[in-house]
Amino acid sequence: MEKGVGMSAVRLSQLHKHILHWLAADHQRTQGRITSSHQELVRALQRDKGNISHSLRTLAERGWLVIGRSSGGKAASLRLTPEGQKCAFQFAGSCD
Repeated sequence: MEKGVGMSAVRLSQLHKHILHWLAADHQRTQGRITSSHQELVRALQRDKGNISHSLRTLAERGWLVIGRSSGGKAASLRLTPEGQKCAFQFAGSCD
């Protein structure tokens, strides 16, 4: 999160909120033992892969998730940071 900006002041798109919610639920489902898959996220949200990739980069730049890359440089795994988990739970009710 940007310094001096409270989490409540951060504006997120519906897609960002859906991504955070899905990653938090996946983390909880696997008890944090398995990183989430970029492919699974695209399938679950049924959105354009390019839009999801762009949103993932934005969330990573904010420090809310870590994108694991394959040897070819493609997004392979996704993991929420502790800050990302806080955001996911704060915005969980506003994903509908």
